[in-house]
Amino acid sequence: MSLITDLIPINLNEEKEKFFIDNSYNPQFVYENETSDEKIYNHGKPSLQHIQLANQILEKTFLGRNEQDLIMMEGPLITQSYTEKTIKTFLNMHQLHKKYNIIWSSSFVSRTSIYADTIKLKLPVTFRKEGLLGMVYHEIGTHAIRQINYEKQPWYRRKKQFGFSNYLKTEEGLATLHAIIPHSHKSAYVSAIRYLAVTYAQSNSFAETFKKISKYINDPNRCWTVTFRQKRGLRDTSKPGGFSKDLVYFEGMVDVWLWLRANNYDLTKLYFGKLAKEDADLAYSLNPDFVPKLPSFFTLNRQSYAEEINKIGIFNNFDQLS
Repeated sequence: MSLITDLIPINLNEEKEKFFIDNSYNPQFVYENETSDEKIYNHGKPSLQHIQLANQILEKTFLGRNEQDLIMMEGPLITQSYTEKTIKTFLNMHQLHKKYNIIWSSSFVSRTSIYADTIKLKLPVTFRKEGLLGMVYHEIGTHAIRQINYEKQPWYRRKKQFGFSNYLKTEEGLATLHAIIPHSHKSAYVSAIRYLAVTYAQSNSFAETFKKISKYINDPNRCWTVTFRQKRGLRDTSKPGGFSKDLVYFEGMVDVWLWLRANNYDLTKLYFGKLAKEDADLAYSLNPDFVPKLPSFFTLNRQSYAEEINKIGIFNNFDQLS
């Protein structure tokens, strides 16, 4: 089993019901397989400078607004057929229409997930227009295309042998950054909320963490989901701590933005495969004649891409961490 699977309690639904009866209750989770502290905290702990930045972003974003205002700014809710048509159009643009099948189900846990040859989408559809395109840029335009390029490299499945480092922070940071491009409002508030949720979880109980992030997340079920993401791995969630993976999205986004700015907003080397930004030159040196598949939101207008990425960084004060 994977780590993420091991972190799903076998009594998750029962404990969720207890919590919603009493919001001061701290779930007592039971796991089929125990997970070591080393794995739970493998992604590290939040840093003070990123905590300060996340707070700045949320203060700026939520000034005179609530979460529903921000959601409405993404445009109208869209239909299942529109969603599928948009995804298929993007796949066709990148000659990927024969590679992926699209499957819908109300039983899926995640709203979107991509596997080797399948794109799984959860029913009912909850995407709004900008959010849908953001998902496409994130999942297909970043994760899927980088994977396709990775499979063509001489170091495919031999990263340790060639000296490559962990790529997760760059992978998720780049995808998270790209997801904001289609949005008219350039705030990175979703990742900022999750970063603070990680922070709260390290020194607070489940109930206390839930209460703190409910300031930003209006919907109780989504607030539960974000809180659970941070406290999973613990049996007794009255204790501080929990799975800290969500910090890689926010920290990675800032790191990648700084890298792009330093490299004239040219993402080509980052698309040589599933690699960390620190290994971009190494990947290039191992296969200098390789021409990677690149996302259309970059290739069709590089100047526009640079401008949009720059707007995101300026709005969210990413340059403060340079």
